[in-house]
Amino acid sequence: MNEQQQLIKDTLSRLLTDLCTPQEVDAAENGEWAGNLWQTLNETGLALAGVPETAGGSGGDLEDSLLVLHEAARFSAPVPLAEHFIAGLLLAEQGAVVGDAPTTIAVGDFEIDDALNLSGSAENVAFARWCGEIVLAARGTAGMKLCRIAVAETDLTPGLSVAGEPRDTISVSRQLDAANVFDAGDDIEHRIRLMGAATRSVMMAGALESTLEMSVQYSQERSQFGRSISKFQAIQHQLAVMAGEVAASTLAADCIKESFASLNEVDSAIGKARTGEAVSVCTDLAHGIHGAMGYTLEHSLNHRTRRLWCWRDEYGAEKEWQLLIGQKFVAGGADNLWATITDQS
Repeated sequence: MNEQQQLIKDTLSRLLTDLCTPQEVDAAENGEWAGNLWQTLNETGLALAGVPETAGGSGGDLEDSLLVLHEAARFSAPVPLAEHFIAGLLLAEQGAVVGDAPTTIAVGDFEIDDALNLSGSAENVAFARWCGEIVLAARGTAGMKLCRIAVAETDLTPGLSVAGEPRDTISVSRQLDAANVFDAGDDIEHRIRLMGAATRSVMMAGALESTLEMSVQYSQERSQFGRSISKFQAIQHQLAVMAGEVAASTLAADCIKESFASLNEVDSAIGKARTGEAVSVCTDLAHGIHGAMGYTLEHSLNHRTRRLWCWRDEYGAEKEWQLLIGQKFVAGGADNLWATITDQS
């Protein structure tokens, strides 16, 4: 971590400690937009760290923005940072500018004709009702198009994820302005999927680290039979297993950060699959260590674990990415398998 990234991390820690309390997360899950948090992230330039200044971002490296996503996930920040970041990158490639209002990504079935009439729908659009714009990919007669549309110009059906965050269904049938339609490569949908998987992996790594820290702290504070439960061998074993899973997830996320610019498919697949596996193990152990207290909505452990369960399935669950990894490795033949596995640099 360089000096600038350490500054970002320290700044985020102070901001999120003050503005992203468990009470604020609960309020968001009850339908209250965390406007103060979003405004502060915007004003400090953290919402678009890593996005070129010419596109309305703060400049810097892509790793800066991935660090923001990682740290925000540690606090269960209920704002569309990942979606806004992806939208910013996609618009920057087109020479367009992303605004201050949050922008989300829709992955669905959309078509656009030569008169720029856009039609289609998408489910599970993250934070749609709280965003100003949506960026999406649509099939055109001359290839794929990248489109941006105001949320107010769509028909929106509210929905919620298991974490209590907006995952809305949108449908649209409207003519767009030419300034909001861009030529995109045929791989645009796959690129969005890779970006989504990569950002979700980084976010899961951050939330897993926080979950481990909470479990260690609780085990030291909770007493049973005259001593803290952290002294019991069974609890120590569970914490050790969690620590191993979290370490593997953190390493996978670090690899994704380093290769994000090239959107390396294998790195993204390994990262998403590995962190997804860790979620299953760590959330079970964390709730077990916390006992009955960990299953209550009053305890902030659930803010992490419910988001982890949601992020694990978004942009492809681990089994989907494991299948892709297997196909990639066997494509070169049995004689080259070991060389392919070990030469991932």
